[in-house]
Amino acid sequence: MLKRIGDDELIQLLELEPKGRGRRHQILLRAGSYFSYSRGKVAHDDIIGVEEGATVNSSLGDPLLVLRPTLGEYISEMRKGSQVLYAKDIAAILILADIFPGARVLEAGTGSGALTIALLRAVCSDGEVISYERRSEFQEIAVRNIETFFGKMRSAGGSAGKLILKQGDVYEGIDECELDRVILDVSEPWRALHSVEHALRPGGILVCYVPTVLQIYKLSRRMELRYERSFRVMGIYEVGVREWEIKGRSMRPQHRAIVHTGFIFVARRLYS
Repeated sequence: MLKRIGDDELIQLLELEPKGRGRRHQILLRAGSYFSYSRGKVAHDDIIGVEEGATVNSSLGDPLLVLRPTLGEYISEMRKGSQVLYAKDIAAILILADIFPGARVLEAGTGSGALTIALLRAVCSDGEVISYERRSEFQEIAVRNIETFFGKMRSAGGSAGKLILKQGDVYEGIDECELDRVILDVSEPWRALHSVEHALRPGGILVCYVPTVLQIYKLSRRMELRYERSFRVMGIYEVGVREWEIKGRSMRPQHRAIVHTGFIFVARRLYS
């Protein structure tokens, strides 16, 4: 059971007044500090010690709901060195790749660490995530994001897997073997298929995430022409999300929808 909101914890304030339009503010609580926004300010001391779901008032009397951010909300606000995966795609990858507690998962590239965080939670304490990233500046940002999530958010859970960060290029090779899962978020995943072929155990799952039709076509053709004895393609997916709203007797979809962001390619490693 989660304790009351504490000092040095990352929390989210949700504006409740109609003029606030549900705006969210993520803040790291520090005793003696203040959060200021367009509708006044709130003392951190007024938030520390309350139950999650409580309401506090700004200096102008506007109510704010105190919540712990979800993983999706954290990802949307965290610092980004590169484009991060949308929460909808991360959720689909976790299911399509069948990430399970205790799994050994290789990811490339780390980027800003969004998918890495989700994988670490999914594999739990007995699992392991090995993440390759070519660019050191991205890796530094990812480390800060990962440390903030697991260190400052009590809702992150205390059973994250072991993380091994590597500065390297999967196109040039993968050091590990007998991996349960491999997830590639790189621009030319077909260039890494030879390395994945030797690193992924029979029955293991390969997931590739690419944004364009040309990329998914080239990946599919390379798999068909050169790796048909090593992999079985299980499916190619696109995930869309559209919110709905209810106001009085009116119910309608919101005008803004998150439709195409990328393709998720799934294959199983065959015994050969």
